[in-house]
Amino acid sequence: MERVIMMRKLAAFLNNRSLRTQLFICFIIILVPITFVLTLVLFRLASGVISRKTEEQAHETVQQLSNVLDNYLTLMTNKLDILGNSPVIQEELTASGNEVNRNEDYFYSRSKQIRRMMLQEYSSINMNDMEVVGLNGAEYYLSVSNKSSDYDKEELEQMADRSQGKWVLYNEDGTLMLAKLIKELQTAKPLGYVRFSLKRPYIEKLTNNIGFGSNGSVIILDSSDHVLSGEMDEELEEKYRRMSGAKGSFEIRMRGMDYLAIYVRSSDSGWTTIGLIPNDDLYRDLRSFRNTVLGLMAMMTAACIGLARVLGRSFVHPIEDTEKALERFSTGDFSVRLREDRQDEIGQMNRMFNKTVADVQSLTYRVAQADILAREMEYKTLQSQMNPHFLYNTLDVINWMAFKKDETDICNMVNAVSNLMRISISNKQAIISLEQELGYVKDYLYIQHIRYGNRFETIYDVDEALLSQMIPKLIVQPIVENAVVHGIESAEGMNIITVTVKRVSENDIGITIEDTGIGMSQEKIDSLLEDQKAEKENDSRYHTNLGIYAVNKRIKFLYGDTYGLKISSKPGIQTTVEIHIPYMENPEELHRKYYSMLGEQNK
Repeated sequence: MERVIMMRKLAAFLNNRSLRTQLFICFIIILVPITFVLTLVLFRLASGVISRKTEEQAHETVQQLSNVLDNYLTLMTNKLDILGNSPVIQEELTASGNEVNRNEDYFYSRSKQIRRMMLQEYSSINMNDMEVVGLNGAEYYLSVSNKSSDYDKEELEQMADRSQGKWVLYNEDGTLMLAKLIKELQTAKPLGYVRFSLKRPYIEKLTNNIGFGSNGSVIILDSSDHVLSGEMDEELEEKYRRMSGAKGSFEIRMRGMDYLAIYVRSSDSGWTTIGLIPNDDLYRDLRSFRNTVLGLMAMMTAACIGLARVLGRSFVHPIEDTEKALERFSTGDFSVRLREDRQDEIGQMNRMFNKTVADVQSLTYRVAQADILAREMEYKTLQSQMNPHFLYNTLDVINWMAFKKDETDICNMVNAVSNLMRISISNKQAIISLEQELGYVKDYLYIQHIRYGNRFETIYDVDEALLSQMIPKLIVQPIVENAVVHGIESAEGMNIITVTVKRVSENDIGITIEDTGIGMSQEKIDSLLEDQKAEKENDSRYHTNLGIYAVNKRIKFLYGDTYGLKISSKPGIQTTVEIHIPYMENPEELHRKYYSMLGEQNK
């Protein structure tokens, strides 16, 4: 009954709130518990992995320390073997009583050789002293301090005798020694003893390099479980004695702190290495991970709240858009449109609304047609601007020839002019072959050769396979004209105009016009490709500049902004103009593209 009452109160609460608030609360109720459960599961799984990896790393560290101690002990015992098996020491320990301990002062005497061997094996870093004692009274001692270690000699010798030639460890009252019974190599007869006194601080130094935290420690036990390094309290000793096996770990509480004790018993030396690691240091990374997870949980909760707001808005936003659109429509705004990709009731309503303003589509179509017409007018205007200045220059040449001379070559010249006038004035053929364009270039240059005499020479380097390519009319001739008027006319001596046509790549054609005339500055080059409307009509340079500008504009109009003209020049040396157009597998395709762009299909 109480549950029913609570549900009714919740329903009443939600009904009095906006739709966005209702959706927000519902999403929060669903997303937050899911986020909490997923984060908790992730934490438990990850914490288990981190704990296991941390303990494995600690085990490996203790094992590595045990291996280091084994290597150290092996090094020391090898030194014992070297001295005990030395032929010189064997000879000294088998000599008669009056032949031992003879301190003779020549290099190869036994005493000198024995002392050199002991000095070679001695290390002041990890040894206090070393001693070789023979049953025949021979005795050799080496120490930096010349102070003999205090120990029970009889007990050490008894331990060495019992070991039957194996090394023994003497650990008593702070003294740590290694000793070995020396036997004759052939008869195994006891001859004496060799002894090393080891430095405990060196062993403790080996353990100090282990990073178990400020409260952690390392304990080293010998084969009899006597402490070699560190401190062993009763509780730890009692718990350790219960352990079996070569390695293992156990938890212990000492000095008010919880520790993980890891031990490794060496099968080589019999020594045991115990590492005491505080749990606080051992699981520090786990605590850091826990804090990270808590932060992540807070971020995910905030993200859930944000997601709930976004989802609520995404459901309510289309309704609000429809409301605003209807309001704008009621004021006479027919440009408003609503999305029609929804298949629900809102989508149906949007489609009906859009249907009422369908007349906007026809208006958009008319605007697009007006734009096409504007582009057509711009193109034809640019083309028409090119013709008058060319006719002006040509007629000027003919007039000059008639005035200056009376030669039969004028007939040929007039023929060339008529060809140029025909193609210049005619607007019926806007797209021609590259071969036709080069023919007009040759007609023009013929006229200029007659006018200038031997002032310049023309070289053609044309790939004949490209002559059938279709190009816009008069895109090469204006560039050649510019080379003559601006490059050759003011230059001195003999000059050369080179016309090159070749494929510069698989998809592109390069038409290059180069002259060895006076060249031009970079500022002049930049101005050639700009609109020249601001220049005066009576400026003779205006016509040629406009020709270059119009050619560049037409190429970009037909082919796109990646194509057009590129001009480079060295003042007083040469000028190069590169025309960059695409290569077309089907040259007639340019006709269709041109008329399609101008809205003149089927012409």
